[in-house]
Amino acid sequence: MHQLKYCSSCGSENEFSFIDGNNRFHCVKCGTIHYQNPKPTATLICMKNNQLLLGRRDRNPAKGKWGLIGGFMELNETLEEAAIRELYEETKLVGEVVNIFGTSSHFNTVFGDVLLIGIVVNVKDWDTLEAGDDISEAKLFEINNLPNLAFDSHLELIELYKKLSH
Repeated sequence: MHQLKYCSSCGSENEFSFIDGNNRFHCVKCGTIHYQNPKPTATLICMKNNQLLLGRRDRNPAKGKWGLIGGFMELNETLEEAAIRELYEETKLVGEVVNIFGTSSHFNTVFGDVLLIGIVVNVKDWDTLEAGDDISEAKLFEINNLPNLAFDSHLELIELYKKLSH
């Protein structure tokens, strides 16, 4: 991670070694530890009968592959607000958060460590479904007959949802 080459407090060159229970970038001169934390996402399960809403990714990573609707939380935004915003941005659908059902994570070469927070969202009206933002297509699939997904972490969340909902 080149962005952590220099200390954000004093400008000295950082060292990457074991400190505070893990290998981390830290400044030997001033003692600042540069923690790298996962980036949280609202990752949605939107069901219509026995069908799950997926979006075909229009950007890398995994451009062209299918995945769950969702995205990164913004500053000053609750998880629920992020879920409703991402649903609308990607699909033009309006919904309400039902519950948070679990988490998954993966390391992504573009964004680093990503924490996916699985959220069940009830869509109020499916008539406005239209791909937008960073998906090229939005489609419902039978939950037990899904296409190959962009990320294993999405499949983990789907399997967890199926286990908890039956």
